[in-house]
Amino acid sequence: MTNDQDMLFEWDFWKSHALALGVAEDLAELGRRIMRDAYLERWPEESLGECGWWDDGFGMLAQAQKNPRETRKRWEALLTRYGHRPVAVTPLPARSRALQARPRAAEEQRIA
Repeated sequence: MTNDQDMLFEWDFWKSHALALGVAEDLAELGRRIMRDAYLERWPEESLGECGWWDDGFGMLAQAQKNPRETRKRWEALLTRYGHRPVAVTPLPARSRALQARPRAAEEQRIA
């Protein structure tokens, strides 16, 4: 059986660290959310730096501590711009499509 600590992700650790450093609960949750959403929803690479992915969130922590009001505005703007993006469907490589089509074609030949 796993404990709760085993189920935490990078964004959860980031939020815990932010709270320990005195970042307000709602701002820490907003930071956790943009880190999570940027990863899960595959936000554009140029946004990932602001979402903590290149420096393990240290820049986000400094920003939240130094200027919480401006940080909140910026993070909300990121969510507005990129949030709830549909998950990109990665097309199968041509070879994989051909391999998948082959059994179907064989089935059709047996039927005919």
